[in-house]
Amino acid sequence: MLTQALHAVELGAAIQGALRLAVLIGLLLGATRLARNIYLAHRQPKHLRRLGLFNSSNLADQCDAKYDKPEDDSSGQTILIKALYIYPIKSCAPIELERALLTKTGFAYDRCFALAVEVNSGEWQFISQRTKPQMALIKQELWLPHPNGGQSDQLAQAGGCLIVSFPDPETPGLAKRLGSMFETWTLSARPTVRFTVPLIPTSAHMAPISPELKNFTIHSRQAAGLDLGQLPVVAAALARLKRFLRIPERQNLTLMRCTPDTLVRTTRNLAPLKHIGTHAVHGYTDQQPVHIINLPSVHATSQLLPPENQPLNAMRFRANIYCVGAPAFSEEKWKRYRILPNALQQGSGLRANVAPTLSVVCRTSRCTMPNVIPDKGVFEEDIPAPDRKKGKPQPSTTLVKYRTVESGNPAALGYLGMHCVPEDSGFEEAVAQRAQLHVEIGDEIEVLETGSHLYGSTGDDY
Repeated sequence: MLTQALHAVELGAAIQGALRLAVLIGLLLGATRLARNIYLAHRQPKHLRRLGLFNSSNLADQCDAKYDKPEDDSSGQTILIKALYIYPIKSCAPIELERALLTKTGFAYDRCFALAVEVNSGEWQFISQRTKPQMALIKQELWLPHPNGGQSDQLAQAGGCLIVSFPDPETPGLAKRLGSMFETWTLSARPTVRFTVPLIPTSAHMAPISPELKNFTIHSRQAAGLDLGQLPVVAAALARLKRFLRIPERQNLTLMRCTPDTLVRTTRNLAPLKHIGTHAVHGYTDQQPVHIINLPSVHATSQLLPPENQPLNAMRFRANIYCVGAPAFSEEKWKRYRILPNALQQGSGLRANVAPTLSVVCRTSRCTMPNVIPDKGVFEEDIPAPDRKKGKPQPSTTLVKYRTVESGNPAALGYLGMHCVPEDSGFEEAVAQRAQLHVEIGDEIEVLETGSHLYGSTGDDY
C-alpha cells in the first residue's frame, strides 16, 4: 500500500511538472507569436495598404474535374471570371487580385517594371524565365496609399510601392536561419532578401542621383524605361539578385520602370479602330494589353500530357484573366466580348456601372516559359526514353504536337490563350460616371462576336 501511494505521489508530481512545462511552452510560444506579429506589422509600409490575395487563391481548386468542359460541350453554361492576376515586374511571380483596375494599357501595374542586363556597353536587354527560370521565385507585394491619410509619407507620395523578395543566395548562418523561422513560422524557411521600390519615384527618392531613361530590347522590339537601378536601396539588392540569378559579376543588372512617355503602340495583330477607338498601347507586355485563358482549355491540354507531367498548372501561362464555363478552346473563336459586372458588386467603391468591351486580336503563341514550375523555378521534363539521358521539355513538347493550330507564327511552341485590347467606349462611360473601370471575380463574360484568327494579321483582318 505504501509503495503504491509513493508511486501515485511520484506520478502526480510528474504530471504536474509536465503540465507546468506545457503551460510554460505555451506562454513562450504565445509571446513569440505576439513579438513576431509586432515585428511584421512594424516592417509593413506606413500609410499604405496591401493589394491582393496572399493567404488564399481562387485557383486553389483549378484541377477539379468540375472545370472539365470538352470542345463539343453544348450545355450553354455561363462564362465567369474565376481569377485575376498582374505581374508588376515582368517575368516574376504574380499578384492575385479580387478586383483589377482596367486601363487603356491593360490592368493597372501589370508589367510596368522589367529586369535588364547590359549585354554590351550601353546595350541593354530584358531577362525572363526563358533563360532565368529562378525568376519565378522573385515574389512581389503591391502596396497603395490609403484613400484618406498619410499623404506626407514619401511612399504615399510615390503612389505606393512594390516590395520585392527573393531567396538569399548566400549560405545562411544560424542567426539568419532563426530570423527566417521567426518571420515565417516555418522550420524549413529559407532566408530572403527584401527591398522596396517606389511606384513613381519622387525627387526625395531620387536625390542625389537622377535616374535616366534607357533603351533596352524586349525580344525583337525596342523599349525604354526609367533606370531605377541607381536608387541606393535597389542597387544594394540588385547586387545580391545577380548572384541568385547566376548573372556574371562583370555584367550589369538593373530595374527598368515604364513611364507614360515610354508606352508603345502595338504594331501587329491590330484591332479595328472602329471598335477600340484609339490605337492599342502597352508597356512591357510582349504585345497586347490583356491576356485571357479559359481554364477548361488548360484541362484539355493537361489530359494530352504524359502522366508524370499531369496535372498542368494554369499559372504557367501567366494570364491576366482566367475564366470558366466555356468549352475547351472555344475562346479561340471569340472576336469581341464584354464583361458584365457581378450583380453583387455593382456600385461598390469607385467601380463604374459599365460593362467594358474587349476586342480579341490573336491567339497567344507560346514560348518555353510554360515549362517552368512556378513554385520551384526550374524547367520540367518528361521521363526520358531508355536511350536518352534527358527528357523532353513539358508542356511545350505537347503544345507543339497538339496545339500548333495555325501557321501565323513559325516560332510558336503551340498556342494557348488569347490576347485582347480594351475598347475606348468603356473608359468614356466610366469618365462620364466619374468612376473607374474595374473587373472583378465572378463577373460574367458575354461573347459578342466570333470568327477566325491568324497570328500576325493587321487592320480589319484580325
